[in-house]
Amino acid sequence: MSAPSSSSSSSSFQTRYDVFLNFRGKDTRNGFTAHLYEALCDNDIQTFMDADKIRKGEEISPALVTAMDNSMFCIVVLSQNYASSTWCLDELVHILKCKNDNKQTVLPIFYGVNPSDVRDQKGRFEKAFARLEKKFEEKMERVQKWKHALTDVANISGWDATNRGHEPTLIKEIIEYILSGLINDKSGEDGEERISLPDIPTLPAEISEFQLPSKRKKNEAEGIEIRGSKDAKASRAELPDISTMPVRIIEFSCPCKRIMNEAKEIEMRESKDAEAMRRVVRFLAGRNKRISASK
Repeated sequence: MSAPSSSSSSSSFQTRYDVFLNFRGKDTRNGFTAHLYEALCDNDIQTFMDADKIRKGEEISPALVTAMDNSMFCIVVLSQNYASSTWCLDELVHILKCKNDNKQTVLPIFYGVNPSDVRDQKGRFEKAFARLEKKFEEKMERVQKWKHALTDVANISGWDATNRGHEPTLIKEIIEYILSGLINDKSGEDGEERISLPDIPTLPAEISEFQLPSKRKKNEAEGIEIRGSKDAKASRAELPDISTMPVRIIEFSCPCKRIMNEAKEIEMRESKDAEAMRRVVRFLAGRNKRISASK
């Protein structure tokens, strides 16, 4: 399986990417972002992750602008020192412009920060902007753009990594979401029926827990088993005396029948999940062929 190239491994830039990674290198380059990038490449997702050496001067380079413009997804990893980097903030302003102009999908990940601190520029973000306001006191319009961009990105549904626990599980959820989006994009081109994208958890994360299909199906099955047990006990305790009832009103809802219907619904969803997986396989196989043909 060939991994997509990035600026960190090649001096030539691709003109089309599935994902652009926006992150604070000081915080996550050798940790979370590196693990996420590796997982994206392992799934044949064309990903741009910049190298420190291409960051020169005060403005973002044309190569970065091109990569952002030609990416389907932009993942923004918001970490504690994010706002101390004018590069990250300038990239974020451009990413949100791409979202509005080109309908690109922006996926924020709140890594070690509270989404409300990002939204309202509190805590570390407040301190960072105090320094920026002094440094750019004659360019306050630029500072205001950065603040508005942070507020806007914090209002987009994303993942709060602080309360997610197991990092590999979080990365798996992100990969699943992006693969679903790529399959839908390809299906739209081929005229095939689109599959349902998994929900991104709303914020804060502790209120709405994102579940992978396998976990969701397991929980649903356990819920049916519990309800079935309770309904069975209730039906035995509250059975009506049919000896004095007319035959026409003896019929009542059987809990077992309801359980069977719910089980059938789960089986139908499993069938849809299997079809989605087959599309993933076809999609990746086609991509490998295109990559091989281009070499």
